[in-house]
Amino acid sequence: MATAKSRRASEIRDVFAGNYLDYQYRFVEFFVEHLEDVSRVFRGDLQQMLVLAIIGQVKLRAVRAAGLMAQDPLPPTLARDGISASRIADVTAIPRQTVRRKLALLQQRGWVEQLPDNSWTLRHRDGIAGARVDLAEVDQRAIDRVARLFTDLETLVNRPL
Repeated sequence: MATAKSRRASEIRDVFAGNYLDYQYRFVEFFVEHLEDVSRVFRGDLQQMLVLAIIGQVKLRAVRAAGLMAQDPLPPTLARDGISASRIADVTAIPRQTVRRKLALLQQRGWVEQLPDNSWTLRHRDGIAGARVDLAEVDQRAIDRVARLFTDLETLVNRPL
């Protein structure tokens, strides 16, 4: 049985399909602007950004599972969930040796650290991810872009037929 959420997603998917050019323009505009911004910050190294994003998602999944989304900074007692370099390579199709080089660069920036089990996690400063602190400006621009995308897509979805 379909949930209300899945039914709504299906309705929205149909609107996007029926208004493909409008949807596609708005989405690609958002996506390209974001990639351009991130590419500048990472000096063209989007693989490094992707590795950091995957490590961040592992951490956020742990935070969500612990019910701590409203806590910022995070409590120091939160389990240090990590992901292995080989798993990152498998997920991204980036060669393992390249992933290891990207991890070393991220570690030099103070954004990730290796755990005793050899997995990788975000490095924190006073309970806040170092990458979050250092990337605050790009993060704010991303929030602005997502808000614009949301309002553009909301207008498209709510447009009379």
